[in-house]
Amino acid sequence: MRTRQFGGMLILAVFFTACAIGYSLNDGTPSVPWGIAGAAVGLLLTFLIRRTGGR
Repeated sequence: MRTRQFGGMLILAVFFTACAIGYSLNDGTPSVPWGIAGAAVGLLLTFLIRRTGGR
């Protein structure tokens, strides 16, 4: 991962994707657990990419 902005964009994209999935599964109302899960997965994915990308 070359820049911090790319990591932030990746986290944001995963977060919004999880929110959209949760919104559609929750009959059109926001779903907090899906949003939290999306943020956690985005952070984990970015961390893993940074750890493995440097080697």
